[in-house]
Amino acid sequence: MTLTVRPVRRTPHADAWVRVVEALGGVVTGRDGDRVDLALGHGRVAVVRADESGAELGFEAPDLFAVAAECERNGLATVSAGGRLEVTGPDGLRAHVDERSEAAPQPGADPALSALPLWYSPDVAGAAGVLDRLGLTVRIASHVGDWVDFVAPGGGLVAAHGADRPSVQLSFEYDGDVRALAARLTARGLAASVVDENYGLTVRVPDPDGTGDIWVNQVQTDLHGYRRAGS
Repeated sequence: MTLTVRPVRRTPHADAWVRVVEALGGVVTGRDGDRVDLALGHGRVAVVRADESGAELGFEAPDLFAVAAECERNGLATVSAGGRLEVTGPDGLRAHVDERSEAAPQPGADPALSALPLWYSPDVAGAAGVLDRLGLTVRIASHVGDWVDFVAPGGGLVAAHGADRPSVQLSFEYDGDVRALAARLTARGLAASVVDENYGLTVRVPDPDGTGDIWVNQVQTDLHGYRRAGS
């Protein structure tokens, strides 16, 4: 089955969120009422106008019946609800899969930009097990077990990250010069800073909802404390 990562960001500041994603390199592909869909170089994002801010872990696939069958073979229970499939992690967090035909790469989308939603969980191994049975492929994992990230066959990334409570945060990864990306954001009137984390550089952009920063991680090359799958 071909899953594409497509997280949902619910926000009372939808226009501002769309502006940020477009500045990062996303391209609007559709508008439907309070919802705006954007294509990235790898993966997609949906921004939905709502009274309260929050994020959902979502995917798209061209055939939900094939997804359900594969999940059953992998021992992952699914529930059909409102024209979508839902799975529930051992920590109680729900992820969904919507049906959408496969799309060619979107002209104008920055090929260096990937969706990277974070699944925060007190049970990283359990969250990672769900992502594995959904058909994603492990890429990088920390030695201490508090981080495992995955690549989706249809594009985009997802990371299971240790935390006290389950939640989802929409973030991104950039396979290019993040300092040039920050300069591009600044030129478009957005505040952007580059922070040197232990694992690499990160661009931080203030969340339009005022709930911290949006993180855009540089592709990780420093693997101290981590291991790459297959190595």
